[in-house]
Amino acid sequence: MNIYFHLLIFLLILFIYVHLVQQYKRSEDLEVYEMDFTDNKHLQDVCDIKQPVLFEYKSINDEFFYDINVDKLETLSGSLELKIKDNEDYWKNLDNIDYVVLPLSSSQALMTTDTHSKYFTENNETFIEDANLVGEFQSNDALLKPPLCVQTKYDICWGSKNAETPLRYHTYHRHFICVNSGKIHVKMTPWKSSKYLYPNKDYDNYEFTSPINVWKPQRKYFHEMDKIKFLEFDVLVGNVVYVPSYWWYSIKYDEEPTVCTSFVYNNIMNCLSNLPNWFFYYLQQSNTKTKVVKTLNTNMVLENTDSEKQDSVVDSNNEIENIKTEILETGI
Repeated sequence: MNIYFHLLIFLLILFIYVHLVQQYKRSEDLEVYEMDFTDNKHLQDVCDIKQPVLFEYKSINDEFFYDINVDKLETLSGSLELKIKDNEDYWKNLDNIDYVVLPLSSSQALMTTDTHSKYFTENNETFIEDANLVGEFQSNDALLKPPLCVQTKYDICWGSKNAETPLRYHTYHRHFICVNSGKIHVKMTPWKSSKYLYPNKDYDNYEFTSPINVWKPQRKYFHEMDKIKFLEFDVLVGNVVYVPSYWWYSIKYDEEPTVCTSFVYNNIMNCLSNLPNWFFYYLQQSNTKTKVVKTLNTNMVLENTDSEKQDSVVDSNNEIENIKTEILETGI
């Protein structure tokens, strides 16, 4: 009886070990795979190779692109709130990145008139729920969702024209980025480049980034950039790119307006592999005290004329900078 019990324990440990190793698996080939979507099983098999994958998706779920695009967003209530970030914060090598919450109408006006190409929005799960768009996102689960998934995250994101997101990597099981409107330019590099990228683990926001601006490198990082090879490609409207775990990537919003949606799926084994990171994340949350230093005026009036609209956006821009300054001064 003891033999069978020990054999069962051994097989269980072996099973867990094999699947955990798969979560830590990394591919270093500097190429993007292109495929024709056939079914979910084929997609998961290709994604298990751990290479970036690009495929046309609009013909598979055309209704999703009809329900979520620039025109549809304009019909939503302007009081719905988005999280706005400044990409320059990431390149200052701050310990954590703060965002500012703005109404949808103010956010759209701000990004439309942003001449410095520095504002973008992401992590908008609450926005999706408040706008009753969860059902539209869930319509993709049968096509993209891997088996044994225990955690699902949806996001909607866009930015000012030519705005770039920071160079970052993730540890999710599956991460798909879909272009619903416009076009994005993606720059990626494999995990082996990490030794030149000065990884910054921000457990307050649970994101892993680099302080290097890979689009316009800072002078002090010129030497490191000469050693890194990047994979660059465009993702047009109607296409989806799969970003494997432990691949560094940055997105540039080439056209205005551009709207992207994001799908994150984690299975049981991925959750187990991320337990150390989650431990530090929840530890950080328990040691962090949230303090409101200032609130935004969400009743900002945007007039129809271009000049008045520009003045309103400038006021929003200045208010964002003032809030960020107060946050840094108070050490929050």
